[in-house]
Amino acid sequence: MTTTPPKKKSKPKLLELDIVRAIAILAVVAIHSTSDATVDLAFGSGSHALYLAINKLCNFAVPVFIMVSGLVLFYRYDGDWSGRQSVQFYLRRVKQVLFPYLLWSFFYYMYNQWIYQRATLHFNWSEFGDLLPWADASYHLYFMVIIVQFYLLFPIMMWLCGYSWFRRGLIWVGLLIQAVFYSYNHWVEPIANMPSLCVNYFSMFMLGGWMGLNYEVFFGWLKRWIGLVLPVTVLLGCSFMLLFVLEGRLPFMLEGTWYTLLFFAYAAFACMSFIWLGRVLVNRAPKLAQAFLSLGAASFGIYLVHPAVLTYWKSHVSSDVGDIRLYHAYVAVAFVLTLFVPWLLVYGYGKFMKLFRKKSKPAALPGRA
Repeated sequence: MTTTPPKKKSKPKLLELDIVRAIAILAVVAIHSTSDATVDLAFGSGSHALYLAINKLCNFAVPVFIMVSGLVLFYRYDGDWSGRQSVQFYLRRVKQVLFPYLLWSFFYYMYNQWIYQRATLHFNWSEFGDLLPWADASYHLYFMVIIVQFYLLFPIMMWLCGYSWFRRGLIWVGLLIQAVFYSYNHWVEPIANMPSLCVNYFSMFMLGGWMGLNYEVFFGWLKRWIGLVLPVTVLLGCSFMLLFVLEGRLPFMLEGTWYTLLFFAYAAFACMSFIWLGRVLVNRAPKLAQAFLSLGAASFGIYLVHPAVLTYWKSHVSSDVGDIRLYHAYVAVAFVLTLFVPWLLVYGYGKFMKLFRKKSKPAALPGRA
């Protein structure tokens, strides 16, 4: 008689991570909504400083998304990895990332022509194909190219986690790889398409990976040290922001490496702070947490759609820097529309797909449950 091995107990869902995603997508929308204001307004004016401060304080968004991706992948597959899992992993990621990337690259290739060059709207396979390798169809799609690279490497990293030296040194491996590529790009010779290479964010992905492998240990440490983590996050964020706000007024110029170090340190501490905040909201403010959880669950869809809404707004409604109150209203409306229109579309799409799945579900045969 053969016995079926017991099914591996699934790990609990980390609800706080959806809240982190919600905060990160709010930051993405804020960055894109305020980007023109950092150029349109007079440098040194109070309004310019305000928008520049908001823009730079939100710069944690992409590294935080990458940290969360690393955390989720290592958390999910630790102790549940095999050759069969690696095949399923690739197939699932093709469906979840590669197909959407191709679809939305095509959409923005056509949409941006429709907005800016409607008279010459066309489709050319060669032209479209040239846009795909480095996400040139739209300014925000580079993130998907980076994520695809991490997905390609992840099975190798998961296999290496079978070695204790790699598992223990995951953070240091990430820091070393990123430092080597940064140093070569910065001091030896520029690397083509560096902003769209995963090595540019390797420390963030591996730090998230270590957190995923040791989540209970990490969160226990975070609870003990949150009194230090929060003020360090604020200090790093304000320091990074002030480097830009006070640019040209300081009696010295910092070398670009300091900006990079502050950028990634701020993002790492911000992610830890948001994880703690997410757990607090889930436990103590369930109604508020539910709103953030809904936003976090829709974050990928909002990320894909929001540039289309923002582009439409900017191309159809003109801004007036001469009347600063109207300009503030223009930016505020841009933010609200760019956040809520995609959110509603994602919500509607989710409802439709649930209804479609119910209708397409075959009826049970007589005598079968």
